[in-house]
Amino acid sequence: MASTLTHNSSLPVSALAWANERGGSSLPRLALGSYVEDYSNQLQVIGLSSSLPLSEPDVPPTGVDGGDFNILAQAHHGYPPTKVAWEPISKRRNELIASTSDVLKLWEFNEFNQSNQSNFNGNIHNPINTQPSSLNLIAQLTPKTPGTAAPLTSFSWNHSTPSRIVTSSIDTTCTVWDLETRTPITQLIAHDREVYDVSWLPRSSDIFVSVGADGSLRAFDLRSLEHSTILYETSAIDKRRAQPNTQSNIPNKNDNSPITSTSTTNAPLLRLSFNPYDSNYLATFRADSGDVHVLDMRSPGAPVTNIRAHTRGVSGIAWKPDGGVLATGGDDGAVHLWDVKRGEKVGDKTGSNGMSRQSSSVSNKPSLLKDSVLSYRGASPVHSLAWGSVPSVVGKRSSWEDWIAVGGQSQVRLMKM
Repeated sequence: MASTLTHNSSLPVSALAWANERGGSSLPRLALGSYVEDYSNQLQVIGLSSSLPLSEPDVPPTGVDGGDFNILAQAHHGYPPTKVAWEPISKRRNELIASTSDVLKLWEFNEFNQSNQSNFNGNIHNPINTQPSSLNLIAQLTPKTPGTAAPLTSFSWNHSTPSRIVTSSIDTTCTVWDLETRTPITQLIAHDREVYDVSWLPRSSDIFVSVGADGSLRAFDLRSLEHSTILYETSAIDKRRAQPNTQSNIPNKNDNSPITSTSTTNAPLLRLSFNPYDSNYLATFRADSGDVHVLDMRSPGAPVTNIRAHTRGVSGIAWKPDGGVLATGGDDGAVHLWDVKRGEKVGDKTGSNGMSRQSSSVSNKPSLLKDSVLSYRGASPVHSLAWGSVPSVVGKRSSWEDWIAVGGQSQVRLMKM
């Protein structure tokens, strides 16, 4: 099977998400959101070209754009989507996609060729596309008057209760939505400053965690919203500039008052990602930092592992579905895979897809990881990461292999892990 797949995009890709698996005969599909600084952004659904032999290596690209994918459907999105996600697996005929920007948007992806399902014949997929697919906006949700709501920075779709979505906003709030009634269940002030990301605790319908510009990571429980739990806070940065020869900069030894927020600030936390296998662990990173922190919710206050990941700022993190590997992407164009549990060390081997594979040596929960298990470096900054599965053939049986999708300036690159 080919070890890399590509999609060439006419717009920078800032958000991406794999569609949920629907049995061994479905083709890989992804939802993509663009980022341009105007109102001309797009939401697209791309699918692997139907004539691509998945079991053969080095197959020439067959997509209409010179890559391995074709655009199945697209729609005008307006403001850039800060996140996109497919509805957790349901019995719905047409799949739902959610996105956030100025409001929470719900889209219906209608794949018109469903009556002519593709057959996985052991070598290629060959669906009969009699009509184009469509992507239709079916709802726009905002707790305030349209046009007055603050921009939404992210959201999380609850897998245990798919009718629930929680959104985060720059107005310091998080809002939990009931998608069946299209109304908010609750809205709460989550942070002292902008909230940048939010995620449900895996396998929970009530607990979610958020990070924000105040440098804190907080947990909330819908069953007890009177208080939140601060799991982690970044250190304060003194913003006062040293002026050695000015009287006003000499500290007063008798002044025991705390430093005000105008003179100090905690380093903002931008994103968080739970380990899907062991929900005690989650990863997060600070703004303009090349480091990633892995936290244990049972031991709040400090990371259990720090990862020295990138030479420039981290832009994305994603756990492998089995929870064994953490992927990080950065503004330096690099993608690294980390075995946080084993702490594998650097070697000199190189994989067929251009990723360098390192030799391993077991380490007992290291406090600092600097050497990744696998690495790849592209020509442009990484904007987003997402794990997914692609069908392959072992003998006469079909199976699924883990791939990672990397969104960048003008291309989505999928690599087999």
